[in-house]
Amino acid sequence: MVIAAVYFVLAVGAAVMFGKNLDRQLQGPRLRAAWAEGLTAEARCVSLRAEEVQSPEGGPLAQTHPTLEFRTADGHTVSFEERQSRLTPALGDSVTVYYGAANPKDATTRAPSFGMRHARALITAACSFFALVSAFVIALIP
Repeated sequence: MVIAAVYFVLAVGAAVMFGKNLDRQLQGPRLRAAWAEGLTAEARCVSLRAEEVQSPEGGPLAQTHPTLEFRTADGHTVSFEERQSRLTPALGDSVTVYYGAANPKDATTRAPSFGMRHARALITAACSFFALVSAFVIALIP
């Protein structure tokens, strides 16, 4: 029983660290900050930058990153390169961006979603549930 309790504590600690690191890698804090204030603007695609990366199968894969320009509510013009979205607008196209007043350069074209808003909690909860079930099974073994 003691081994199961120690396992559970360690596994939940690992789950919390895993959730936090994965959330950071998915840009969760930056996206939540951009969505928090609910500010939106229409941005125009001013340039496109192509980049060649390696696909999961090992072959070359071309990715395009648009540079978007928009005007904030207080009149400042902001330009940023969108790297996280699957959006590929053509030059001159308009798209909706979400930004925070404190740091409009961290804007994003990704619309708010439940999964990204709560990624850390969802990942931690799923891993903690697995740890609980595993600890219960360990406790049953004589």
